[in-house]
Formats: sequence, C-alpha cells, structure tokens
Amino acid sequence: MTRFLVSLLAGVLVIAGAWVGWTRPGSVDELIARTADRAVEPSGAPIGMGHEPRGSRTARTGAPVTPPPAAGSPLRPARGAAIDPRGTDPGRACSVPAPTDARGMDALFAQLDGEPRLQGGDHGGSVRLADGRTMFVFGDTIRDTDVVSPFMVRNSVLVSNGGCLRAMRAGDDGAVIPDEGDTGYWPMSLRARAVSGGTRVEVITAAVRDLGGRDFETVGSGLATFDVPTNRMPKLVSHEPLTPTTADPTVPTWGAAMWESGSWTYVFGTASNADKTTDGWALHVARVPSSHLADPSRWQYWDGSGWVSGRPDDQPAQAGRLIGPDDGVSHVLGVVEDDGSWYAISKEGDFTGDSLTVWKAPTVTGPWTAHPVRDLESTSRTLRYTPLPHPDLRMGSGKLLVSWSESPTTSGPYHRDPSLYRPRFTEVDLP
Repeated sequence: MTRFLVSLLAGVLVIAGAWVGWTRPGSVDELIARTADRAVEPSGAPIGMGHEPRGSRTARTGAPVTPPPAAGSPLRPARGAAIDPRGTDPGRACSVPAPTDARGMDALFAQLDGEPRLQGGDHGGSVRLADGRTMFVFGDTIRDTDVVSPFMVRNSVLVSNGGCLRAMRAGDDGAVIPDEGDTGYWPMSLRARAVSGGTRVEVITAAVRDLGGRDFETVGSGLATFDVPTNRMPKLVSHEPLTPTTADPTVPTWGAAMWESGSWTYVFGTASNADKTTDGWALHVARVPSSHLADPSRWQYWDGSGWVSGRPDDQPAQAGRLIGPDDGVSHVLGVVEDDGSWYAISKEGDFTGDSLTVWKAPTVTGPWTAHPVRDLESTSRTLRYTPLPHPDLRMGSGKLLVSWSESPTTSGPYHRDPSLYRPRFTEVDLP
C-alpha cells in the first residue's frame, strides 16, 4: 500500500491534513473525531527551553553538529571549496539578545508576523552556524499573498541572529528546495560543517509526490546542500536523491533523524506496516562514515544483530527495529546522545498519542525504553505533532529545548491567524 495523504473533507485544514495523511492512513476527519472524543487542552502555556542535555557537556544538535560553547569554538570543519558569498542576501543585523527561555523563543517566532515569505510552517528543525547564528528548516509553509505567491510552498528556511529573524528568499519566491514536476520536498534532519567563508549545511529531505487532488505519497529521501556565508543568508547548492524511489511504507524513510558520534553519522529511519495501521512508526538506524553521508554505498544498516552493508532497499523491513510501530515514534523525530546514553525525542503514538516521550538506550542499538515527559495531546481544535530537540540553542535552565508543531483543524482560523501554524517550545529533563 502506498504511503499517501488521503482526501480531506471540507473544512479540514490542508496542511494539517498533509502531515496527518503522511503519517496515518484513512480519513483526516476520522482522526479529528477520535481526538475530539477525548480532547483535553494541556494545562499551562509552554515553558522553558533546553540546550545541552544535562547542561554539562558539549552536545551535538538534533541534526548533528557540535554547537559552540559560550566562547564560540568552531564547528567540525568540512572538506571542500570555500563558500562563495555571491548571489546571497545579507543577513539581518541584530542588537537584541537571544532568548534565554521557551517563552522567549515563542516571542521570537512572533516576528514571523512581519515575514511575508514565512508566516507559518511546521517541523522547524535547527542547526547552529559557524558565525553563531541558527538556521531553521520548515516543511509546508504559508505566506502573505499580498506580497508573495503561492500561498503555500513545500519548504522554507529561516535564520535567527540573536533575537532577530529573517526568512531566506528563493529566486522565484517559491520553495527554497524547488519542486520537481509533481514532487516537492519536506526537510527532515540536518547537520552543519564549518568551511572557509561560512557554514555548509546538509539537509535530508522526504520526497512528496502529488497524486492529484489532495492525495500524496512519500517516495524516498534526498540530500540538499546549502552554503551559508558568514553573516549572509543561505543559498541552495545542490539537491540529489539519497535513497531509491519507493512508496512502500514498510521501507524506512531514512533521514527522519540524524546524529554524529565519533567518526560515524547515524541516520535513523521510520517505517510502518503494509497497511499503515499502526499508532506510530518503527525506528531503524544506519551509520555511515561522517564524510560519506551522500554515498549510500558506504552506509551500514543494523539488522538486529550486527551492522551490514548494502543499499537501503536491500534491507528486510522487519529487521533491526529499535522501537516497534505500535505506540511508536513520529514519522520525523530527533535523536541525541549525551553522557554515554542515547535519547529519541518524539510523540508516542504519533498523532493519536497523548505524550511527548523520551526513549532512552545505553547504546544506539538499544534496548530503548519509553519515558513520557509531558502531555502533548491533540484536541478538536489543534493538532500537535513532530516534537524536535534543539540542543544547539542554549538556555539558562540547562534543560533540553524541544519544539512541536501545531496546526488548527479547520481552515478558518488558519487563514485568519498564521500564528496558529508555528512551532511551540518547552523545556524537558532527560530521564
């Protein structure tokens, strides 16, 4: 059965439907009804934000990059030519201090009211740049059609400098990673490297094929490379396929999370069963020498007992599950390593679940144990999904910063108030 976004009934938010359809089969209205039957708004506003897990060691980002400490040490250097700043826009100068808690992060993202190219979006993974700024990548993005069109594009990029934001401008004012025919691209995980003249950022994307009407299917992963000159805006350098094309939901979508440890980059994939009837996704892992991320022939896959080489489609779908699909993780998630332990941060049971959950393991191959850390329930009015860690952003509390995506379930509020379709932030302690 292909992985697809199902037809939406009238009045259901297009973007919420896209994300739900990607991760769940069946009618979006059916899912909304299920959540409405037991909807309880979580108490209290989101509070806090974290940085390095446990606040004592140098942590790598959820998209693996070693963030500089307060003194600003460089990122891991990358090979390759120096970054050419030609063709890039200047960054936004800023004298406003960076937020130091989650409420400050929520306030920072309120600046999107003044960003016509990025009024709202979901996902919002982040990575620290060599010059101290932070780059965010978003999936489906809504814009101010008084200034740019179309209303929605598949992806966008945002750069924060201290307490200021600026959206990346695409050459045609469309998606920053352009569609190719009937296929668009959702960012999943990312990493960064310091190079002469700035930062090179690699983003693993999910290819999303338009089936007509409001139906879609995800058909593989790609690798987009951005060059970010010092104090200037990013530019897209390349975007190439990373895995074979397939719409089989039992084949892991590689790049759902990524993390570096030693000389390896660990790439995590998520998969369902043939009917996509599980409340969540199974988690799988591959590894590749860090300098060979773009070469799948160098990847090794955990098959449940050892690391084996081969193309992604050569690996049995049922082998090497770190976490099972029943009450499993979201389709896109974050993984971090800290103090000898591994942590997967996600929503248990995906859209139908109630909890932001941290799975902990002594090694990357497990065993993984679930630890719910706070309520994160969807309601009859709001879908809450795709929690992501941001250890690249340091906060005063020393806790781990986690964002999640929110989307209204009806189109009226979504068109009237783009702020309803933006990340929300909280802080969590790792178990």
